[in-house]
Amino acid sequence: MLGVKNLHKSFGNNQVLKGIDFQVDEGEVIAIIGSSGSGKTTLLRCMAFLEQADDGIYTFDDLSKEIRSITRKEIKELRMKMGFVFQSFNLFRNKTALQNVMEGLVVARKMDQKQAEEISMKMLEKVGMTDRANYYPDQLSGGQQQRVAIARALAANPEVIFFDEPTSALDPELTGEVLDVMVKLAEEGTTMVIVTHEMEFARNVADRVIFMENGVVVEEGPAKEILSDPKEEATRRFLRRILRNEEE
Repeated sequence: MLGVKNLHKSFGNNQVLKGIDFQVDEGEVIAIIGSSGSGKTTLLRCMAFLEQADDGIYTFDDLSKEIRSITRKEIKELRMKMGFVFQSFNLFRNKTALQNVMEGLVVARKMDQKQAEEISMKMLEKVGMTDRANYYPDQLSGGQQQRVAIARALAANPEVIFFDEPTSALDPELTGEVLDVMVKLAEEGTTMVIVTHEMEFARNVADRVIFMENGVVVEEGPAKEILSDPKEEATRRFLRRILRNEEE
């Protein structure tokens, strides 16, 4: 369904992605783990065309092209098939929860207001936020804002949703409500690629885990296998550190 081959990305002299091969199939949930600075978020942003990669082959459904030759029109069409949930919510502060969900449907997809509102209310219901539809972001908790952001991503009926550390800006007590929504999406067969530091969630929900370090994929495989018995020392070292931090 979606993949990149030999993907490279640099910022000035800093080479962030060093030839990544990555594939996600329809209905699959993939968790990407690794230390800060390993290239996880950059990979996600390049796959969603929020950043322009320098080199590599990009595949989505029937399209397979060298990434530098993909046209603006093709990028726009590809983005219509994707949803993206940001670490910091990225909601419009001057719009209600409902208006935030509707925005992409009305502006990008030119949908009429009535239809956009119906779809948006259904998506807010899906994430348990209909009672907050007319609240502004500043009136919502972080967990509620992130659930609105997920509803916004779902509203466009995307083929894949990218999540960039969706709980890292949340207090621990608010993390669960966001993860519960994501578990439900996984159970419904939603294709998701998730950069996360929530190891228990990755173990229980992801089909595959990818461990990145220094801009390369060090190890990948079934989630329970990688997180319980990794083969690479770098993966073991990372998981030991995560476990130690959780115990402190």
